[in-house]
Amino acid sequence: MKSWFQSLTARMIFLISILILLICGMFMYLLQEHIRDTTEKQMGVEALNIAKTLASMEEIITAFDKENPSEIIQPIVEPLRKEIDAAYIVVGNSEGIRYSHPLKDKIGEKMVGGDNDAALLDRQAYISKTIGSLGESIRGKAPIILDNKIIGVVSVGFLTENIDSIIESYIHKWIKYTVIILLIGILGAIAISIYIKKLLFNMEPIQIAKLYQQNKVILETTAEGILAVDHFNQITTINKSAYEMLDSAHNKSLSDWMGTKIEHIFTPQIVAEKNIHNLELPLDEHIIILNKTPLVEKKRKIGSLYTFRKKVDIQKIIDELKQMKQYANVQRAYTHEFANKLHIILGLLVHKHYNEAIEFIKEERNIQLKNQAFLNSNVTTPLLLALIQGKIAEAAELGIKLGLNEISSSIELSKQQENAILTALGNVLQNAIETLKSWESSDKVIQLSINNYKNHYLFEIQDNGPGIDNNIYDKIFTKGVSTKEGLDRGHGLAISKKALQEINGEILLDSGDLSGACFLIIVPKGDIENDNIKKCMDY
Repeated sequence: MKSWFQSLTARMIFLISILILLICGMFMYLLQEHIRDTTEKQMGVEALNIAKTLASMEEIITAFDKENPSEIIQPIVEPLRKEIDAAYIVVGNSEGIRYSHPLKDKIGEKMVGGDNDAALLDRQAYISKTIGSLGESIRGKAPIILDNKIIGVVSVGFLTENIDSIIESYIHKWIKYTVIILLIGILGAIAISIYIKKLLFNMEPIQIAKLYQQNKVILETTAEGILAVDHFNQITTINKSAYEMLDSAHNKSLSDWMGTKIEHIFTPQIVAEKNIHNLELPLDEHIIILNKTPLVEKKRKIGSLYTFRKKVDIQKIIDELKQMKQYANVQRAYTHEFANKLHIILGLLVHKHYNEAIEFIKEERNIQLKNQAFLNSNVTTPLLLALIQGKIAEAAELGIKLGLNEISSSIELSKQQENAILTALGNVLQNAIETLKSWESSDKVIQLSINNYKNHYLFEIQDNGPGIDNNIYDKIFTKGVSTKEGLDRGHGLAISKKALQEINGEILLDSGDLSGACFLIIVPKGDIENDNIKKCMDY
């Protein structure tokens, strides 16, 4: 029972009932005052008019000359009093002695009330409210004048208790109306509460308040950035994590982001996509992993939900997975390549080409030893070594020859430089492999050169593929620009450029010796300013 009184329906019934009672009570009070005021004015005017009429009657005036005026006046005024339902009609002389009265035993006595002076002295006809012998009454008084001399006064009165009975009859009627209105109000409160609860998914206000607080805490404590947009692609919800990633400099307050078009944050291709799962892309100063799902209500799309997280937050796991994947790819590629070469050797042995088989084995061994010795002697970082080995194996499996040029001294990189070159070199080599993979040619070549200069390392990657389209040549390092189709395209080179710029390095597109694309990756040795890097480019 207690919980029911705390429900929205019970509270609305209670509040609306109180409101109706207050309104009806106020209305009854005002109605009572209005009826009283109006009735008193009407009675006063009626009493005054009758008093004036009687004061001007010839029979009344001439009766004052008789020895017993009451014998003439009383039979005239008493029937009239009963007809108009007045409390009394009193006619008195100039001294206030009654010549008529509803109670005959009061005839001959002095008039009560003390309000005759204005009529007897000032010749005024007026309305007054005072207490007489019969109680409080509304009186109309008029002087009786003969030959310009005041000889008496007429007083017509209506008791105020009659007004109270009139008001009481109106109040009884209005109480009935109030009960009807109250019942209608209760029914209306129930209907409104049902409608509101339907809009609120049958939840009580206290439940909604708790749910709001829970959602607020969840949004604020979730490490992932959360953005919700409506069907107009305007931001309706943004949590603190998303705000920090979107505007780490706090150029705008969190509330200012509300209503912002999502196209100002993500590319039109991402906005147009219905579902996105674990898409890696740059956002402001961060690399994020993005997910997107539609918000649907009653089979109708009402918006979209974007969730994203800094890649650096899960970078350690990603790096470990990448290394494992890289090693797995290397082993798979080596296994596949080794199986192919075993088949070649088997074929030579079956046909008794023993010398050719021996030469083939020696040649393959020399190539493997040469590449391994080159990498082991010049690439001192295991991750960079694994990257190059993995790409060589991946390219070989696809029928692509990834060749290396020797360098005269080893490569020494800081941790930040190593991360930058892994990102940039990995992206460029992967782009070259994917381009040649879909290119129809029997001779697919990628050439990797690593040159050690005085102030910087120069990585040159070129292929004999179709090259870069002239339409995107000048903007190939811009986010979203790519030679391939897809939502997750056009980010690798942009990320590579940003990573290299953080170590004062650079990535350039150049014309190489082969027919395809040629990229130059410049990594400074130690701390070097951008101006020196530009000089190194011309070396």
